[in-house]
Amino acid sequence: MPTNIGKGNSAKFVVQFLDSSGVTTIPSGGTVNITYVDGLTTGSTDLSLTQQDSFFTATWQTSVASYGSAPWYVTSLGSTVIVASGEIRIIDAT
Repeated sequence: MPTNIGKGNSAKFVVQFLDSSGVTTIPSGGTVNITYVDGLTTGSTDLSLTQQDSFFTATWQTSVASYGSAPWYVTSLGSTVIVASGEIRIIDAT
């Protein structure tokens, strides 16, 4: 189910990496990839995750995208394995 966010607001990602046993693991870094529509074209951005204790965070400004869907996924640095994914729906917040 998508998360609705009003255009012009920011989306904050908070990620905790777990190993196959469910134990917290700390990779050397991570990335959030977001794909979005900007007018008639599709854009994509990679956000570097910043470590804060055992969590990693990143923030994305929705103002760069048009209204609609913006799927995202998270990978750890040096890996192509998707560890989390979802969808933001950019809506009119008025």
